[in-house]
Amino acid sequence: MTRVWSFDLDGVLAEPPFGWNPAINRDVSLAPASQGMPAPRRKRGFVDRALEGTWYRFRYVLRPPRRGAREALQAASNHGRVIVLTGRHERGRTQTQAWLERHGFDPMIEELVMNGTSLASARYKEAYLGGIDAALHIDDDAATAAVLARNGIRVGLVSWPRNRSLAYPELVTRCEDLDAVRGLIEGVARDD
Repeated sequence: MTRVWSFDLDGVLAEPPFGWNPAINRDVSLAPASQGMPAPRRKRGFVDRALEGTWYRFRYVLRPPRRGAREALQAASNHGRVIVLTGRHERGRTQTQAWLERHGFDPMIEELVMNGTSLASARYKEAYLGGIDAALHIDDDAATAAVLARNGIRVGLVSWPRNRSLAYPELVTRCEDLDAVRGLIEGVARDD
């Protein structure tokens, strides 16, 4: 069986604006959802098309990759299948795919999974990863890490000031940087 390695995008592979990551949800008490399936996809409407052509065209374009991101992805791709699982809305797919290609990530990634549902990011990732056998998910969001771990999914948590002082379930491993993430991937690959 091929291992699946899952990576968040913003704050993990992509540097947030000004090196500051205010979007981290600090609610580590989030309990597992009672349902396993994501909410139905929303129909695309005028607002979606308008945002695709304006806001999403410029929102992510200037973000550089994080130091060590390529090496972490390469380590994961050496040991199985790599997906990028992001809470970014589906309407930004074209720009997100272009960003991954521009920074050389695309050859290592088998699938880009984006949120086209009404679920919040942590719940969307919980529902998606609940349906596959992921070896490890890498994220920077405290709520996502905690709820995934409570669902039995191993998580590498990329350290940011807003997620450092919190208590996490046992399956969460804190990683100071993406070099530590690469080491965690190699360790998990050896142990499995």
